[in-house]
Amino acid sequence: MKTTVVRTTLEGLVAKSHAHRTKQGSSVFYTTAATSEPATAEPQQEAVAG
Repeated sequence: MKTTVVRTTLEGLVAKSHAHRTKQGSSVFYTTAATSEPATAEPQQEAVAG
């Protein structure tokens, strides 16, 4: 796997706020973004005959 593929993928995650980028000296570190609430499926509505 090429470094450019990994870097591009990580930068895409940063752009979508799914990851954070921090720089320490000449190194760049990526960490997952903490989510405030878990992703849930859309609630389904039931049709009620009346």
